[in-house]
Amino acid sequence: MSIKENIERLRDEITDECARAGRNVSEITVVAASKYADAGGIREAYDAGLRDFGENRVQEALAKMESLPADINWHFIGHLQRNKATKVVGEFDIIHSVDSLRLAEKINQVARDRELIQRVMLEINISGEESKFGLDSRNAEELAAGVSAMPNIELTGLMTIAPFTTDETVIRAVFRGLRELRDKLSGKLGKPLPNLSMGMTNDWRIAIAEGATHLRIGSAIFIGE
Repeated sequence: MSIKENIERLRDEITDECARAGRNVSEITVVAASKYADAGGIREAYDAGLRDFGENRVQEALAKMESLPADINWHFIGHLQRNKATKVVGEFDIIHSVDSLRLAEKINQVARDRELIQRVMLEINISGEESKFGLDSRNAEELAAGVSAMPNIELTGLMTIAPFTTDETVIRAVFRGLRELRDKLSGKLGKPLPNLSMGMTNDWRIAIAEGATHLRIGSAIFIGE
């Protein structure tokens, strides 16, 4: 199947899943995870109607951006090192993977120098897997409060990655845990945190049922799995 056909099928499946979950499909943003796609593949997805693309590697993403339409919404979805923040701030519409106060402070500093507001999410390691990046959920309240106080950052929500498993009970518990943590932090901060970035090609259906707003989907779009 072509990229266009993959996207059409995915849209139909998301519509069906939203109906089952009692949700409006307009609440869902498909972020095409384009790490392994070249600029031509991204252009095909763009021509098929997608406008949100997620990249993991800074240099490769910046190179792709040069030849692609200016109205693409770029999401940084990979692990971000502090020394790469200067290349990301202002180039990406939103950073999904803020996982420390030091990183947030660097982002805020660069955003201040460039006179802009950088939108971010906090990456939370809900599953507690040592192999995954992300903040321990027990430290989320402190980081959320610190980030919310930074004038050049807009905290919009949380992101997580579920374990790679066929056990839907485990996946569902992780996604539900992120949603519940988001709701708790929103109450503590006294402000809405509308975004929940969770769900990939293998588990996005469960993510929709548990409240995801941003699905990071790569192979189902660019490969057709």
